[in-house]
Amino acid sequence: MNKALIPILGITLVDVLGFTMLIPILPYYAQHFGASPLAIGGIYATVAACALVFSPIWGRISDRIGRKGVLLIAQIAAVLGFTMLAFANALWMIYLARAIEGIGGGGLGVTQAYVSDVTTPEERSRAFGLVGATFGIGFLIGPAVSGILVRFGYQVPLLVGAALAVCTVFLTLFLLPESHKPVSTGASFGEIAAALRTPGLRSLLFAQLAFSFAFYCWISVFALFVQKQLGFGPSQSSFIFVITSIIGIIVQGVLIGRITDRFGEGRVAIAGFVIAIAGYAVVPYVGTIPALIGMAILWALSGALIRPSMSALISQTAPGELRGTLFGVNDSLSNLAFIIAPLAATTVFSHDVHAVGLLPLGGAIAALAIGYARFIKPQPIAAHS
Repeated sequence: MNKALIPILGITLVDVLGFTMLIPILPYYAQHFGASPLAIGGIYATVAACALVFSPIWGRISDRIGRKGVLLIAQIAAVLGFTMLAFANALWMIYLARAIEGIGGGGLGVTQAYVSDVTTPEERSRAFGLVGATFGIGFLIGPAVSGILVRFGYQVPLLVGAALAVCTVFLTLFLLPESHKPVSTGASFGEIAAALRTPGLRSLLFAQLAFSFAFYCWISVFALFVQKQLGFGPSQSSFIFVITSIIGIIVQGVLIGRITDRFGEGRVAIAGFVIAIAGYAVVPYVGTIPALIGMAILWALSGALIRPSMSALISQTAPGELRGTLFGVNDSLSNLAFIIAPLAATTVFSHDVHAVGLLPLGGAIAALAIGYARFIKPQPIAAHS
């Protein structure tokens, strides 16, 4: 493994642990303050709306001043957001806490840009696979810890999440070297627009948008779905994330490099989307625990194949001097999906619980259709370091 990745992977792991502790308990926590399913969708949409605006700005700033400072801003925002969540006494405080975290939401795009900075094009599928595996470890440990801690009250896991966010601040300050030399001027908006008009890059970004829509549609109603269909609470919901995380860790941490070396990132992405389509198609038939586990396995496998291959393709296609900005744009498009998807999915859930798989199914099909031509011809448009 490239030793330059070790600090960013360690920081990402601590960051993801805090984030994933929130996933299985947030819907139940919001219900504690009287939130309806639609209001829960609004909470997800709030953080996404703020990140939609600020992610490309932070990405552009990171191209100009470096990655480290922008990562620190995102981490400090996470500290404030988790702390406010822990001490919330009304639903509006939950909305405000998530908005604060969204405003600082430059973390993911800048992390991807950092990984691109310190790796060669040949290494990037493996590198992004390791980032994905790190997320998988976070999804494995975070929800499980949250499921245990929530028995002592909702405030306990939220305060632990805040403490983990504080740890990322210190780790970044003292352990993370800067990967991108500051420049006197950032890329112009004209240069950014020209890059976005590149057909290959544009199709990849819109395929990523459709994939994000499918992912967020499912993740935002998952807890409500299993509560309705199987009577699950926070602890049982967390257990499903353990299963999916193990799959993600194995595929992204061990297998993805060998798979992409043999078949190429584009064909791996195609396989991932086909599996995703199969997984979402069986959602209406999930009424037992074995059926849920089968669907969850398909869902986890698809994401483990899609994320590193898509990130590598975008990195290969984006000009080196614009990577931070364009990964910020990619992150912003993901947040656009995060605004629309929870509201749409919770609305469908309120009308027919069996129909909640239709929206993510449509998103996965659209992603495959949009990106297919690029996936079968995955060579970079131009060589970029």
